[in-house]
Amino acid sequence: MPIAKSLKKVEQKLKKRSAVHPKARKFKQLNKASLREAKINKRKQEREMTRDAQVLRMKFIRAAVDRPQNMTKEVFTEDEIKIIIQEFISRDDAELEQLKSTRRPGRPASARQDALQTRRDFEVSEFSTGFYMPDLLDKQTVKLFREWNLEHSGIGLLKFIRIAKEGGLQMPRQDDDMDRLA
Repeated sequence: MPIAKSLKKVEQKLKKRSAVHPKARKFKQLNKASLREAKINKRKQEREMTRDAQVLRMKFIRAAVDRPQNMTKEVFTEDEIKIIIQEFISRDDAELEQLKSTRRPGRPASARQDALQTRRDFEVSEFSTGFYMPDLLDKQTVKLFREWNLEHSGIGLLKFIRIAKEGGLQMPRQDDDMDRLA
């Protein structure tokens, strides 16, 4: 009979017993299943955080694309895209400055300030090497992006590029995904 791997199944097997000895085979199965369950949940949370960060980025870019002055544009220039990226990077600057000004001298930064600063530093470094975003230079991608339903499931239809602050643009590799966004 195969060994049950899920925590739920192992617990069902052990319901009949009143207590399990710490060195028993069943205890080891229960321990292994609970560690596996924790590992699966951790990976699931990491995946969700990555997906949420990706959707947040796309929603911001979509809001910039849907501004009244941009509605008539079918494609965007590289300079316009760089302006959108700069706006995205600096979206939390006011809150970050407010947190810095309210902190007393000599006190460590708050957790929120650290999180905002870390995220901003990551986005600045990503922009210098290549910022991952929809290809707004392509007419079809802009059209699809405007029709996007703001759900993660629709992101796969879009064509993506990387735009660097100095180096211009580059097409991402096929295996390039949003793992680095979290």
